[in-house]
Amino acid sequence: MKFMRPQKGGHGVAAFAFQMNRQEMDWLLATLKLYPLLDSTYHHITDGPAAEIQAEQQLLQEAMAQQRADYRRKLDKFLATPGRFRLEAPDQYRFNLTAEQMEWLLQVLNDVRVGCWVKLGRPELETARRRELTGLDARHMAALEASGFFQMILLQAAKSPDSA
Repeated sequence: MKFMRPQKGGHGVAAFAFQMNRQEMDWLLATLKLYPLLDSTYHHITDGPAAEIQAEQQLLQEAMAQQRADYRRKLDKFLATPGRFRLEAPDQYRFNLTAEQMEWLLQVLNDVRVGCWVKLGRPELETARRRELTGLDARHMAALEASGFFQMILLQAAKSPDSA
């Protein structure tokens, strides 16, 4: 997948244009289908009086659940949009993102990446225990890497001088 150049979308909204081959598109779609992997109890408030933490934790969990539902709706709509991935040449697809879509797509990919890391037991490179990987572990490992790959490309596009 590579960043092509920004384009003007509908209503003058700047868009980011990307090109990918069929295999990359399949990887992206398979990765996005895993969303959400983290549940609303993953994030924890740790600073403050116990009673205050409990109330704020409940609010945080409710907000995270609402955000997950909102992103799931956006993702479903995004993927269901006819012509989202347009074939431009043999095995070359193009798709566009607005700045808003780029932001929530990065957050969706981060949820998948962190969720996979959690499901793999939160391994650290230096201290990871050797273990036999199951088929599900291998899927999580692949999704962790794929989501990082797509995040890197989206972040590079967002930083590009052409995207300003």
